This record gives sequence, C-alpha cells and structure tokens, in this order.
Amino acid sequence: MKRALILTVAIVIASAANAEPGFKTIKTAKATLTGAPAELLETCIGEPAAVVAQEGQKIVAYSSVQERDADGRTMPTPGAADAPKACIFTFTIKDGVITVVDSKNRAGWGGGSITKCADLVKACTSKEK
Repeated sequence: MKRALILTVAIVIASAANAEPGFKTIKTAKATLTGAPAELLETCIGEPAAVVAQEGQKIVAYSSVQERDADGRTMPTPGAADAPKACIFTFTIKDGVITVVDSKNRAGWGGGSITKCADLVKACTSKEK
C-alpha cells in the first residue's frame, strides 16, 4: 500500500513538472497579447476558427484542432471551434486592440493536452507588441 502511494505521488509530481512549461507559455501569451494590435494574431497564430461580432467588439476563437499550413499557422477548419476535446483561445478585440485573452481546455489539463494548448500560442510569446 505504501509503495502504491509513493508511486502515485511520483507520477503526479512528474506530470506537474511536464505541464509547467505549457502553463508558463499560456500565461506569457495572455500577458503579451493583452493590449497588442489584433493583426498580430494572424502572424503568430493564423486564421481563426470562429469570429463573432458582439456589442461593438469582435471575438475571435482559435482551436488546437485546427489544421495548420506549412508555416504552422492555423487555417480555417470547419467545426474546430466546437470540438469537445480542443483547447480554445478567445480574443476580444475592440478598436483593433486585443482587450481580453481567455483559454479553455475542454480536454482537461492532463496528458499532452496542455502541450497542444501551449503550442497554439507559443509563437506569440516571442513577438513584440
């Protein structure tokens, strides 16, 4: 019983250590992109999976399950914004500036899903505002 507990704790610690770079990338992207010009999204992520106009602002969504072009940027992919196990980043844009960045990982944060979520915005973390 004691060995099983030790093994479980070791697995949890290892999983958390592997997820840490992904969480850091997501946090950095949220900070970097808030207040940035909206056109930066197209250069560092690609084309959105969905766009909605709402109360004088635009909300664009990117999905971890979108198809990618040769440069790794997202392409329009039908149904990607609604995929049940995708990581979705939404960006609220007003007057050409990103005002809110949010993410939702529908697959949960275990396994490799955090990496897929971080990969969606990784290219934005090194861009200048």
